[in-house]
Amino acid sequence: MLRVVVSEQGADSLPPVDVDGDFVIGSAADAKIRLPASEAKPEHVRVVAADIGDGQTFEIGRYHVRVAPAPAGAVAASPQRTESLARELVRGLLGGNAAPTLEIERGPHAGAGGDRRGAKRTLAPPESTLVIGRGDDAGWILDDEDLSRAHAEVRRGWDGVWVRDLDSKNGTRVDGAAIRGETALHDGALVELGPVALRFRDPAERHLRGATPSPSSSPSPVSALVRPRNPFIFFAALAVMVLALAGIAWVLAS
Repeated sequence: MLRVVVSEQGADSLPPVDVDGDFVIGSAADAKIRLPASEAKPEHVRVVAADIGDGQTFEIGRYHVRVAPAPAGAVAASPQRTESLARELVRGLLGGNAAPTLEIERGPHAGAGGDRRGAKRTLAPPESTLVIGRGDDAGWILDDEDLSRAHAEVRRGWDGVWVRDLDSKNGTRVDGAAIRGETALHDGALVELGPVALRFRDPAERHLRGATPSPSSSPSPVSALVRPRNPFIFFAALAVMVLALAGIAWVLAS
């Protein structure tokens, strides 16, 4: 069993992950330790447990990955834990708007501002919990008589984001299914607390799916142009740009 600790330059290390046997560090979706594609190749390092000895540190882009024998009694991390590690690393890459959020789609305050009684909440960093209900002690108060005073709890941990019903009178559903115990949330999941519907969004998960461009990528000069709705205008502007460049080249060659 090996213990892996990942840190980004200028930031604290993330909690360790214990891995059983050989594994891959890289940006591929099936890499056990997954780093952002802007920093790592799909299969950047193949770690062979027998070759680690007392420990090794791999420097990959702006990340340091320390691999060493795990302490006695360590248990291999769950897939949810390793996936969550990848999302937390991407959050640092994406910046301040990368935290997971919940937004009201149906119910009180839909379309309102983002304060404590508003339509949207950003989840605090791990480990944190948010109680949602209509009681004054709830972390997010929603004024709907069909909600219990403490209706559901959302937990953001190092193993992902989870929701748990708090024995509410009208129950909690995720994507239409009533939940029992803790249920993991994925980007786009619909969380229904009685008649109130909340949409869960996770920018880091979308980024790992390839739904958003890498922040380090730069558009080409042509793709960076603002294309008008009229294609004739666009191509006319492109032709003018080409002629202008040709004129500059002719002057320089004269």
